[in-house]
Amino acid sequence: MQRIFERMHIGIALRGRLITLALVLLGTAPLWAHPQKGTPAPPLDTLKLLQAPLGARADWASLKGKVVVLEFWATWCSPCVASLPHLNQLVESLDPAKFQFISIDDEDLKAVQTFLTKKKMSGWVGVDASGGVFGLYGVESRPTTVIVGGNGKIVAVTEIDSVSAADLQAVSEGKNVAFKPLSEITEVSVPPTPSAERPLFAVSVRKASPNAKPVLAKHPPTGTDLLGEDADSLMTDVFNVFGDRYVLKDPLPEGRYDVRVNSVDVRQAVIDSVVQQAVLAALHVQIQPRTLTKPAYVLRATDASKKLLSPSASTHAVKRGYWHGKFILMNGTMDDLSYVLATGLENPVLNETGIDGTYDARFEVGRGDVDSLNAVLKGTLGLELVPSNQETSITVLEVTKQVETESSSTKTQEVKH
Repeated sequence: MQRIFERMHIGIALRGRLITLALVLLGTAPLWAHPQKGTPAPPLDTLKLLQAPLGARADWASLKGKVVVLEFWATWCSPCVASLPHLNQLVESLDPAKFQFISIDDEDLKAVQTFLTKKKMSGWVGVDASGGVFGLYGVESRPTTVIVGGNGKIVAVTEIDSVSAADLQAVSEGKNVAFKPLSEITEVSVPPTPSAERPLFAVSVRKASPNAKPVLAKHPPTGTDLLGEDADSLMTDVFNVFGDRYVLKDPLPEGRYDVRVNSVDVRQAVIDSVVQQAVLAALHVQIQPRTLTKPAYVLRATDASKKLLSPSASTHAVKRGYWHGKFILMNGTMDDLSYVLATGLENPVLNETGIDGTYDARFEVGRGDVDSLNAVLKGTLGLELVPSNQETSITVLEVTKQVETESSSTKTQEVKH
């Protein structure tokens, strides 16, 4: 439960002191909202531009005719930093005469400048010291990507990892592109239940409306609910899928779910364990360790490594893992990267790069597709996987459909739907 703000699958990082909560209290409408598709883009005039040509202006008159990609980010936002290679690739692959990328941060100017000395970020960078531009665009979580057409009107609010160069090229040609909607979590607080009516300990999992939006509902002191979550989100929330070797073998069920937790004087470790078991039962899946012994791959550096690898600028603890086709490394060593690759390949990977330091990487490759994985590694990090004759063992945690036995059927029935 405590991992909800670390979810990578939806790419959202939240920092408490900067959040203006979109409270939905007793039917109250959200304080902020993203601009609607087809409406004029709000002004950017207050931005302090970095990495822009002398005399450049962030106003829609100057940018007219260009497709503009606004990337709302922060130096402390792990998913933002992890997405930089993709952002940089987009910037460098598109004609600057037709496209303009502006990455907007509301931190102190010096913090942003220091970050840019350590980490490459292509395109312009706009510092929104007052937070006014974030407010005008209704941005409460980051990374958030806003795409504006050459006519100065909103095309989409999405996430940069789901945007391709072909998509943006199509926008510049006036074509309609179905961008992936931005996944949002709205944090809400609900009035506490009178103590006389509180259960001492209760966990329930129910089906939610197919159109329900993800909501994190806090009701101190008795707990926190996860509402409107799809199965993939539930798994990443309640299990440490990016820290341990979880491998998804079977498809998760469709639909959305509500997980409600009420507890009084119950240890967090006990709560986490019960919630995990309830989610597994409700989704009809199980987790089983499996040890694999295979000839290892060796991770090696190439001549391009020095050019393509840049040290991590993240101040967060290392984050590493593979889930559902996504390889994630944040502030991790080459040993950590080998761990991530071994998980995704379900095959041992030995680090023989000889490279020290910590790095960031984020990419998506089909399970077991070594050729595609090697192409990504070489193109983005200057690394390669080479087959070895050395046999090594790894243990993965397989997520599979629940085997229907009498005991498991009984267990499933105990969870409310």
